[in-house]
Amino acid sequence: MITVLMSTYNGEKYLQEQIDSLLNQSYKDFELIARDDGGNDNSKEILASNGISLLSSGANVGVKKSFSALLEYALKKTKKNEYFMFSDQDDVWSQEKIEKAFKKMKEIENEYPKIPLLVYTDLEVVDDNLQTINKSFWHFENINPSCNSFNRLLMQNTITGCTVIINRKLAELALPIPNEAIMHDWWLGLVASKFGKVAYVNESLIKYRQHGSNSIGAKGFSYLSIWMKFYKIFVKNELYLKHLLVNISQAKAFLDRYRNILDKDTVIMLEEFTSIESKSFWQRRKVLLKYGLLKQGMLRNMGLLLKI
Repeated sequence: MITVLMSTYNGEKYLQEQIDSLLNQSYKDFELIARDDGGNDNSKEILASNGISLLSSGANVGVKKSFSALLEYALKKTKKNEYFMFSDQDDVWSQEKIEKAFKKMKEIENEYPKIPLLVYTDLEVVDDNLQTINKSFWHFENINPSCNSFNRLLMQNTITGCTVIINRKLAELALPIPNEAIMHDWWLGLVASKFGKVAYVNESLIKYRQHGSNSIGAKGFSYLSIWMKFYKIFVKNELYLKHLLVNISQAKAFLDRYRNILDKDTVIMLEEFTSIESKSFWQRRKVLLKYGLLKQGMLRNMGLLLKI
């Protein structure tokens, strides 16, 4: 049994279409649990009318905490459910989305039993009317999905939450998701990459709708956007280090949580990275290069190393 967790917030415009895509899945052995994050539209009524279990919700807490609450609830409620997936309110899943993601999960589970596991997929970027913008989110954002080792994930997330399936062991180890986590999917990826295995399906299994109100969304990679960042760094004199503060905060939370079960080398790396603000110009670069704490692409790393 798989549990699909959905968080909604004023998403009534697209919600039924996403529910329909879930109910139309080729793989049927799943249940859907939803939580409305304090919205004021008809999302809760739409969920109820489709017979979807609704977690009691209070004030608006944001996407990260809403999914964290759903996962904690699901772990307690579903004692026999071994796998969990995450659904946004405004996408459309391909009919074989669950089936193909679960198949990959079982493949790596057979090879690596009894450890935390995470599988994610590519997405098709579409507009408000589901017209294709780019058939591959990874191509659109210039992302190499194989760059999912722990050190690389500390710097840049390659995992999109609405594509993810995790096993129960990962959920138990990752919870509770700390306030310092940048996003729930990023935190799950870090935990899985350090203590288990991360794998991916090289196929777009979700229509990832872009409509101007996305919590995160797809921005798209372009050389113009990169050069604009260089302009801000060198002309506007915006220190790039400040953009890493959230990464550093997340890494500190990871070190605090798991220090006692981390290997010595990882503890040293995290200690050096989380104290990078206090280091000199050359020491900062030495830390990043020594541990491979890099982003994806030459231009991204030029910006990182030139002005950190």
